[in-house]
Amino acid sequence: MKLKRCRTSRSIQPWTASFLSSFHTIKPLNVKQCSPKHPRWLCDDVRQKLNPKIHAKPIAALFSALLLVFHSSYGADEDPLTRIADDVVKQTAFGEPITRNDPAITRYNLWMYQNFMLMEGMDALGEVMGNEAYKSYTSRSIDFFAAYQSKFGDSMTAGPAGKEKWYTKPKEMWQSGLIAALAERQQTRPDPEFVRGMKLFDTFLEKVPAFADGVLVRKKSKSRGLGLQIDDLYMIAPYWCRKAELLNEPKWLNRAIDESLHYFDYLWNEDDKLMRPLWLKQRQGPYGLYWGRGNGWYIMAVTDLLTFIPQDHPKREEVLDDYRAFIGGIIARQGENGLWDQILDQPDTYDETSCSGMFTYCILKGVNEGWLKADHFREAGKKGWHGLLTVVNDDFELTGVCPPSDISEDRNYYLQGKAPRIHDQHGIGPFLLAGAGYLKVNK
Repeated sequence: MKLKRCRTSRSIQPWTASFLSSFHTIKPLNVKQCSPKHPRWLCDDVRQKLNPKIHAKPIAALFSALLLVFHSSYGADEDPLTRIADDVVKQTAFGEPITRNDPAITRYNLWMYQNFMLMEGMDALGEVMGNEAYKSYTSRSIDFFAAYQSKFGDSMTAGPAGKEKWYTKPKEMWQSGLIAALAERQQTRPDPEFVRGMKLFDTFLEKVPAFADGVLVRKKSKSRGLGLQIDDLYMIAPYWCRKAELLNEPKWLNRAIDESLHYFDYLWNEDDKLMRPLWLKQRQGPYGLYWGRGNGWYIMAVTDLLTFIPQDHPKREEVLDDYRAFIGGIIARQGENGLWDQILDQPDTYDETSCSGMFTYCILKGVNEGWLKADHFREAGKKGWHGLLTVVNDDFELTGVCPPSDISEDRNYYLQGKAPRIHDQHGIGPFLLAGAGYLKVNK
């Protein structure tokens, strides 16, 4: 059954200095962490010398020394955060499209919800670092997309987004995940293509099925019927928040708030302090294992939402209560290495990078915004960032990223069917956001 709510009274330093601080406090890798997937600079000596029988303090001292040597050997242009961000900038097409393939289209130009996270990450990183290439990334990227659509239509062929017309012929709510960027850009540089895009998705969302309480849902398989899926809050709520600002119509913000409260009511497990990824009408109850990135989608949406809700809004405290309850539960599941597992309550599953980035960012955002005041929140966020640094390989790529996923009750689905990938887009935006949050919390 849907959870019954009881809401009676809810009312730098430069980058190098922060990076050195990160390394100086990082814990030594254990056997599980130090594996061939990790970068040589982080693992070589530790992998050779690590012995479970050796006392922890000597290992920590050795590891800190190794990290200090690493830091003194590499300049700021070698740090993982800026290397990954610079690579995104380098690979993204900007400017005026000349032909369908000039400049060359890449996955960073496609109509993909992952790219909204990436844009948010670039915005945050540009703000904290003062880097103009990062600051202007979102506007240049979305302007290129609009120009391309106006000139050549929905025909980008660098991936399935263009081939299957996710922009002009959406069929699922997850294809709505980038529409928030159009609403945001329309506020500063109006473009007929942004208006057209928003109308396309407004029309689509009007036809999406809903439960009796109005929350939008998916049509799952015939055997499962209608279901509220945890991903979808991030695909629609950020758009409604920005649409409310664009049109000066608070009803859209209120709709995003109500949607988030429904998600918590349906999916939150009070005993486990985690979110189930799906709620099925036919079952009249939750479905699926505690999928890491599924939980990440929920808290990413709520974290974004809180930045738009006025302090005096009558439901702000309700949303904050849900946010804090979730953060408390997710911190309890953080591994000693700072990361979270593919299946959150099964620590023998692999360390998953995208959800670890999401949780780290949302914790640090709460600390930076004053939503989370106790010291252990700050420490959990820092610990998450330290852990994320260990998943960057020698080519400055993120390892351990869960690929696109559905919902299952089969453990093997998430481990074998969804084995980790290298530098999948799902991990990049959260990594940039987490890095920006870490820099800001250390300023």
